[in-house]
Amino acid sequence: MKPSTRLWFASLYLFVIGTASLAYTIAELMLGVIYSSLLVTSDAIHGFMDSAIAYISGFGLYYASQRGKAFPWEIYRLESLLTLLSILTVLTFYTYMLATSIHLDGEPTPLWMTLLLLAGGVLTYVMYLWQHRNYHKLKLEILRADALHAKIDTALSLASAVAVVLSNYFHLLIAEVAAVFVIYGYVLYEFTRLAKDAAYGILGALYKDPALEDKIREAAAELGRPLDVKIRRAGSFLVVYSIVAVSPDMTVGRLHVLRTKAIKTISKLHPLIVHVDIKFVPRRKEYKRPIKSRHA
Repeated sequence: MKPSTRLWFASLYLFVIGTASLAYTIAELMLGVIYSSLLVTSDAIHGFMDSAIAYISGFGLYYASQRGKAFPWEIYRLESLLTLLSILTVLTFYTYMLATSIHLDGEPTPLWMTLLLLAGGVLTYVMYLWQHRNYHKLKLEILRADALHAKIDTALSLASAVAVVLSNYFHLLIAEVAAVFVIYGYVLYEFTRLAKDAAYGILGALYKDPALEDKIREAAAELGRPLDVKIRRAGSFLVVYSIVAVSPDMTVGRLHVLRTKAIKTISKLHPLIVHVDIKFVPRRKEYKRPIKSRHA
């Protein structure tokens, strides 16, 4: 399967996940606000963050699958910037809500809402199974990460349902408060992880993968002697730069053919490589000094 096709399918999967998550989250938020349940509202806010990230990542993958010869840096950086702004907005709102809404003397979440939380757990577990299958099919790390995230969301939904049961049957409202802070802690963890990746994508930080660098050097060796290979981030994607010393005797036509072939080969080494830039420098000819005869 071509890298562009794999990216297109991955974007489709993320759009489906984002839409399903958003539909459930809207219903959950409405019920959480109507019944004044901080726990259900917190879970809904977490769901909004997941939906936003799925849509943004899906957009980035789709755009990468449709890329042409021009390389628009701003589009890939926009993906990282939108990710950073989305998680920052969610975290800010979540922090404000916790600071103004935590009470230990309120009413517990209605017991029937455990069904809502369990339904969310079933939905995220189905998402986990689907994305796990998609990862093995497409071999894209973003799908593996999404599957792991869905698995953790399933555990959070089950823990929230247990907290509601404890709050109703044993009058332990502290159980719901604890569940809210567990969800907040996970959102905070996701913020630090995604913010770091987004910052790397915006700044074009180096991507360290010695095995991939060796494969790129092997592909560029057809042109000459690779002097330097760098892999940089562009949003969630990768850009390859290489400087190759070529023979001064090589014709421009031959150089163009080999360069095109090397770029195609390197682009297939990793599905997230969206641009390959190969520059040439002339290789110095090596002259051997004639050995003078002792009898001369």
